[in-house]
Amino acid sequence: MLQDNMTTEGNAFLAHCRLVRGLSNNTVSAYEQDIAAFLAFTRQGDHRYKLNGQVVLDYLDHLKRERNHKHATIRRRLVTLRAYATWLRKSGNIGDDPFAGLEIDLRPPKRLPRPVEWVDVKAMLKGYGGAHPTAPSSTLESSNGFHELSRTTTLAIKLMVSTGVRVGELTRIKLSNISNDGYRIRIHGKGSKERNVYIGNLDLRTELQHIKWQASRTAHDGDYLLLNNRRRRLTEQALRRRLRLLAQACDLDTRVTPHRFRHSAATFLIEEGVDIRFVQRLLGHASIATTEIYTRVSDTALMRAINDVDTLGKMLAEFT
Repeated sequence: MLQDNMTTEGNAFLAHCRLVRGLSNNTVSAYEQDIAAFLAFTRQGDHRYKLNGQVVLDYLDHLKRERNHKHATIRRRLVTLRAYATWLRKSGNIGDDPFAGLEIDLRPPKRLPRPVEWVDVKAMLKGYGGAHPTAPSSTLESSNGFHELSRTTTLAIKLMVSTGVRVGELTRIKLSNISNDGYRIRIHGKGSKERNVYIGNLDLRTELQHIKWQASRTAHDGDYLLLNNRRRRLTEQALRRRLRLLAQACDLDTRVTPHRFRHSAATFLIEEGVDIRFVQRLLGHASIATTEIYTRVSDTALMRAINDVDTLGKMLAEFT
């Protein structure tokens, strides 16, 4: 935690975000880092205890030129600062809005999400299923508990591809969140929002049913679905590591992350013609504009449609 670097106002704002706005611990932690960075900037110059338009512009220049931050980091820093300034103004700590009249383009550069390709997903599922891994078993994990390890990891991959859940949502799924038929899973999402996701694959539903039944007969930590080899909740960091090592073992020439599986889920559904509003609800996007980016990555569907139609071939066929 960075609260030692905070002002009284900064700590009060964080408490407001946590208790009143109900933001997640991860979001509040990110806000804390951003505000601490801004306060560190003000303390190194002539801006101590000031927050006005000129300070905002100076800070923006500082992030770009001196810190050389990427666009996404700069955007997050300024979005947090704007939220902080709004709270300061409403609570009477400052008078005018420091962002009023400023023309700052915080829109990120358009960049298409990179899903894990279908063929790579299949390779990873086969890899842990025993078809190949090419790396020695010690690279992945010790032989003790390897069967349980592989089952848990493949289950995580199947759930990410089927539902598009975030890694934090996935690792916190409890057995009590899963319906008895394995069809519905209640997800605790960002900002304490809940939603339901549904499992369309019959084999996966059966697997979830079996896990629930099996867990009722063995010691289980906190009712969590995904466990490590010590029977404790599988952490986000551990799952990322498993996926990275599995990709290496399967000789995949790509960086595999849980968030890319989320992209995969959305892309596969859009390419199969699922209504974008359903995809929005499945992913838990607050705005459909966030989901619309996946309508621009359906090159596979486009190629399939072009090959199926082949208007030129049909035209030339008339001359034969």
